[in-house]
Amino acid sequence: MKVYLWETKTTSEALEFGGTFWKRTTLDPQLSLYLPAIRKLGHDPHGAIYDVIRKPSQIPSTVPLVDEDGIKIVHDATGQRVRTKDGKKWRQTGDADAGYVLQSRPETPEEYGARCLEAIAENPSKYYARGVVVRLESDEREAAQDMWNTAGLMRDARRLNMYPRNADACISWGKECEYLNVCSGITALDDPLFYRFEEDIHEELAEDGVLTSLTDDASLLTQSAMRAYRSCPRKFQLRYVLRMRPIKKAETQSTGHSVHAALDVLRRTEGDLQAALAALETEDPYTRAKEAAMITGYLVRWGTPKGIIAIEQTFRINLVNPETGAASRTFSLGGRVDAIVQTDSASDLLNPVMING
Repeated sequence: MKVYLWETKTTSEALEFGGTFWKRTTLDPQLSLYLPAIRKLGHDPHGAIYDVIRKPSQIPSTVPLVDEDGIKIVHDATGQRVRTKDGKKWRQTGDADAGYVLQSRPETPEEYGARCLEAIAENPSKYYARGVVVRLESDEREAAQDMWNTAGLMRDARRLNMYPRNADACISWGKECEYLNVCSGITALDDPLFYRFEEDIHEELAEDGVLTSLTDDASLLTQSAMRAYRSCPRKFQLRYVLRMRPIKKAETQSTGHSVHAALDVLRRTEGDLQAALAALETEDPYTRAKEAAMITGYLVRWGTPKGIIAIEQTFRINLVNPETGAASRTFSLGGRVDAIVQTDSASDLLNPVMING
């Protein structure tokens, strides 16, 4: 039996193999950290299986109002219902120039979720993809050097209290950094309406909501912390040194967390869809409906999770100088792997239950 690291990702990017998403996975430092970590946990991984879910691009819309015969209703500027030119039928389309307005109502969350699921069902390969990503020894050595160098910069930043802003990171993937208003002087960092103090630096490493020795350890470097520093040292300072977190997460973050929570339950319950949907964390009814469609389509696409030998496994390993083999006296590395799976062949996990077309 072969063992693989299992990593689930949500994205808005296209999932065609050879595209930007898959090219970037070859450089993903998280994989180069997690593979050595699960070796320390006693496994011999053959690589990683990336389980990718694309978020539907549909947004909540409106639904035309219809009469008892199912005919759409159009009103003129006076509020009177409009007929066609020959007067024989009711008009069913609007005309802004003539002042004709198609009557409508907001789409319900249930209708929106059904529309998202319909789009997924029409082309499941657009929304779900799995692929094996491997790391050569040379890849891991280079990534280890990158982590060691980044840790050195972070150590010096802490010692000198130097965290410069990177204006090029204020907008990423078309979205503002969650601290942009602080850096630009619009919002105060201590404004309780927008930010909260988080005592536990690595709150994402809590296990079943229970804090562990990893969650409040300033000497622990996670991929999230290193990614924040590489992106913008000031963002790292605000989030990990001053421990201030935004009250409201961006939708991309909340959806990622929510879907991960649901998939965690789906794996633990061996495919209990209702339990998984109940585990979604998002409160907004429309976003939650979209996430429910993503989870439902996922189960139809891939079937009951199988081959799982560990779920949401946390770890701590030494940060090692790749040139000398000496462990850092300042930092250690930590994180959480989504799952570890074993199978006779990776293709058993890569082939969908439902074949499109």
